[in-house]
Amino acid sequence: METVTIRSKIKEIISNITSIETGEIRDSASFVDDLDLDSLSMLEIGVDVAYEFKLEIPEEELSQLRTLNDSVALVESYLSRQEPQVKAS
Repeated sequence: METVTIRSKIKEIISNITSIETGEIRDSASFVDDLDLDSLSMLEIGVDVAYEFKLEIPEEELSQLRTLNDSVALVESYLSRQEPQVKAS
């Protein structure tokens, strides 16, 4: 899955939880400094992101997400682990 698609879906999740328009969420947005989110909202975003992408991410990792970029990187990391490994012949 492309980074642009992942970022877009995460922005939609943030928007659904916070009522902040997706166009107002910068790619480099900090959840606390830029979006003024509390820890419960941040955890809810993390859980919804894991659900959206069908990933099993430990709560400890979800609670460490601080920015949109952190979220995108975490999803990419987990998705890359799920991709089937091609064996060389």
